[in-house]
Amino acid sequence: MLVAIIVAFFLGGPNASGAILTQDMLKSFERLAQQEITDTARAEAVMQEVAALRDELKKFDKTFAKSGKVLTELYKDHDAGPASLQVQLDLLNDEWETAQSLALDHRFAIRDQMTKDEWVAAVAQTTE
Repeated sequence: MLVAIIVAFFLGGPNASGAILTQDMLKSFERLAQQEITDTARAEAVMQEVAALRDELKKFDKTFAKSGKVLTELYKDHDAGPASLQVQLDLLNDEWETAQSLALDHRFAIRDQMTKDEWVAAVAQTTE
């Protein structure tokens, strides 16, 4: 997990702290990337990666919502001990790490399709 945070920090561009790793930031990034990328083929490749990243983020959001329901039920169950809650939290943490790793993979693929100036412009504006 620490590696993912460090990678996001150093490769994120100005003011980035995990930029485009949430759905809200992705929407902003997508709009800005479409404005910045003038080459049609590269723009299409970036938008395909953006769509794949969006799918991954949505998948994790559903996992997160489901885990909240499970944790609520365990909390209400007086027979469930702290170990039961911890197991669910550990599972959620594993899912989060996997989701963030996949998001970073898509982010690298997106960055590789953009020029340095396009990337810096889109990411910097996304995080403002």
